Amino acid sequence: MEFDDVPSLKTLIAFQMVARCGSFSDAATLLGLTQSGVSRRIQRLEEHLGVELFRRLASGVALTRIGEEYAQEVGRALDTLANLGERSLGRRVQGRLTLACSRAVGELWLMPRLGGLNTEFPELELKLLMDDNWGLVRSDEYDLAIAFLVHPRPDQILGQLGREEMVPVRAPSLPPLVEQSRPVIFAMEETLKEWTDWGNWLSETGVRLPETTRRWKLNDYGMAIRAARSGVGVAMGWTWLVGEDLAAGQLVPAHPYVLLGRGGYYLLRPQERHMPQVARRVADWLLASNSG
Repeated sequence: MEFDDVPSLKTLIAFQMVARCGSFSDAATLLGLTQSGVSRRIQRLEEHLGVELFRRLASGVALTRIGEEYAQEVGRALDTLANLGERSLGRRVQGRLTLACSRAVGELWLMPRLGGLNTEFPELELKLLMDDNWGLVRSDEYDLAIAFLVHPRPDQILGQLGREEMVPVRAPSLPPLVEQSRPVIFAMEETLKEWTDWGNWLSETGVRLPETTRRWKLNDYGMAIRAARSGVGVAMGWTWLVGEDLAAGQLVPAHPYVLLGRGGYYLLRPQERHMPQVARRVADWLLASNSG
């Protein structure tokens, strides 16, 4: 390989920052450069590669398809460089890590893994940032995040943890949903339009609940699942979150139909900075624990 053919590190960092910010001016501010300076670096990079990496829009810039693929490759290369010193010295993974997630993800998916995480990373200092409104969480507040998204950005994604797959769930002591004469169903008061719930499932299946049905709005998904486990009523189960309950027999499907939505649960990285070794190692462990 001829090193003259490799873009400079400064150019690649500028490209990655523009890709994450979607703006030359915002990237320039974060890098301490002028907007024209960042623009010239991107132009030289595009000329060097012979492809267009960004589409210029009135509101900023957006990656082209080739640009998205290049951003993922550049991101992995920069992360490798950032962590090279620590890996080559064989240092133990340590440090502070902030993980952002919803309360439901924290209680139902992460809580059963905390013991294993502690065993694998005995020097880790973990902070959980649990917020049910992902739109209010700033990227500078976390090192890793688990979020439900319909249209995730490719340069954010470290891996998909689960699909938006829904089925009503009940305790084994309750009869199937269609056999209940006066069912209690647990619903969520969600203002996020991307989320699906009972209305979507009922519309898709054509199931008609009896007029005696009682709808309890608990406004906390973890509480709804605990109430379903105890036999109080039927909750809508996102299979990724209640998979362990289903496998253990604590919950069973209240109806056989499984609805597949448009979104998914993703492990994410911040857009504006590179990942330290501790974040990369924990991310790899979380992805491996999910597949296991």
